[in-house]
Amino acid sequence: MKDWWKNFFDEIYFEIYKEFVKQPEKIRKETEAIKSALNLPQGSKILDLACGQGRHAVELAKWGFEVVGLDYSSYLLNLARERARQNGVDVKFVEGDMRDLPFDDHEFDGVYSFFTSFGYFDDEDNMKVLAEIARVTRPGGMILIEMSNPLRVIKGLYPFSWFEAGRYIVLEESWFDAVTMRAYTKRKILLDGNLIDERTNFVRFYTSAELSFLLKGLGFDVIKVFGDHDLSDYDVESRRIIWVARKRGQG
Repeated sequence: MKDWWKNFFDEIYFEIYKEFVKQPEKIRKETEAIKSALNLPQGSKILDLACGQGRHAVELAKWGFEVVGLDYSSYLLNLARERARQNGVDVKFVEGDMRDLPFDDHEFDGVYSFFTSFGYFDDEDNMKVLAEIARVTRPGGMILIEMSNPLRVIKGLYPFSWFEAGRYIVLEESWFDAVTMRAYTKRKILLDGNLIDERTNFVRFYTSAELSFLLKGLGFDVIKVFGDHDLSDYDVESRRIIWVARKRGQG
């Protein structure tokens, strides 16, 4: 299960989330939140870390930013390149591992991680991701990390659930390890009544204070912690948690 992410983000994953991620108004609001929170001038170079099918990267490029998207999934990157082509924008999409970014030091004015795409590894490797974000962000640059609110996840996790996703029926068993702060999900995916796939994933969740402390040690000052894509204040009942931080120093 350690490397669950290597084969997780494939055609089945995309089919399950396709309706959720293709809503134009939702994409616009999420991208506006990224743009507003980072507060970078037009033309800034921004890295979309774990960009998936590129829905935010393409929107930011349409608004005049120089955007690079990185993801491990070649399948999702091909979808991202097609999305950019259809929207007539130039976005550089790169296949790679977020623990070892193929970019120069201080290359980006801003970096963001959205849709709970941070926390896929053990604590040591998650720290490598943060260190790489720090390395490629210029002094004075901005970062944003967004995920589900862990306090709400702990309280609202359903042990067993199911839902329909396009052609598939998805059965889920979920549990939370309070010692490691990991939420686990075991999925069984059925097509026409037949089990076609079974996969387990986990996400390491961080409290507001915990990740803020880690970012501070890597040279960032946390400017604000938001609770949703409308950039409302964060609290126990917030749907999301969004850290916005500035790297110390002058660009």
